[in-house]
This record gives sequence, structure tokens and C-alpha cells, in this order.
Amino acid sequence: MEDDFKTGSSSTFAPHSSSETLFSIQLLDFKTTLLEALEELRMRREAEIQHEEQIGKIIVETQELKWQKETLQSQKETLEKQHKEAMAVFKKQLQMKMCALEDEKGKYQLATEIKEKEIEGLKETLKALQVSKYSLQKKVSEMVRKLQNAPIHINT
Repeated sequence: MEDDFKTGSSSTFAPHSSSETLFSIQLLDFKTTLLEALEELRMRREAEIQHEEQIGKIIVETQELKWQKETLQSQKETLEKQHKEAMAVFKKQLQMKMCALEDEKGKYQLATEIKEKEIEGLKETLKALQVSKYSLQKKVSEMVRKLQNAPIHINT
């Protein structure tokens, strides 16, 4: 199209009348304006193409980010589920250990109470034996005294 305008304007530049000169100037001005408009249109089309390409890239990138987000969300949910399951197992194990420790504690407390009762019983037995020993020592002392005070009889 530009070639059509160039060939049409290549007429001789011989001096013409003022109306023809004015017409030539107007024609040249029109051609220049038209060429500028065509250039602007071409630049606009190129810009639109670039923008469309950029929009396409952004759409693809957005979709990839959505997929990544969905993947990460799925992984997060899986990890949360695994964490809950692991915590449940851990709590169950901990409760079992606590129960075992409580049972063991109860056994030790019972054993301690039994030993304390045995010790108290042995203390009471010791006191009774000490009282008995004291009584027996007293009786022995009295008998020894009676024997020492008693007349000696010799049978011949």
C-alpha cells in the first residue's frame, strides 16, 4: 500500500499553478498523515501481539501456580493427617507407659506399706522381748539373791 502512494507521488516537480501546488502540498500532507497512522497502527498491532503473548504467559504461569498450590495443599493435608495419627499413637503409648508406671508405683507403695508394717511389728516384738528380758533378768536377780540368802544344806 505504501508503494502505491510512492509511485503515485513521483510525478514531475515542474512549477505548477498555486492551486496545483496547494493540492500537491495537501496530498503530501495527507500521505504523511496516512503513513504516520499506518505506522502507529502497525506499532499498536505489535504491542497487542506482545500483550497477548504476555497475557498468555501470565495465564500459563497462574495455572501452574494454582496447580502448585493444590499440590502443596494436598501435601499439607497429608502431613497434617500423618501428624495427627502419629500424635494419637504417641499419646496411646504414653498413656500405656503412664498406666504401667502407675501400676509399678502402686506395687512399690504396697511393698513399702507392708515393709513398714513388718518394721512396726518387729519393733513391737523387740519391745515385748526387751520387757520380757527385763522381767526375766529381774526374776533371775531375785532367784540369785534368794539363793545367796538361802542356807546351804548339805546332805551327807
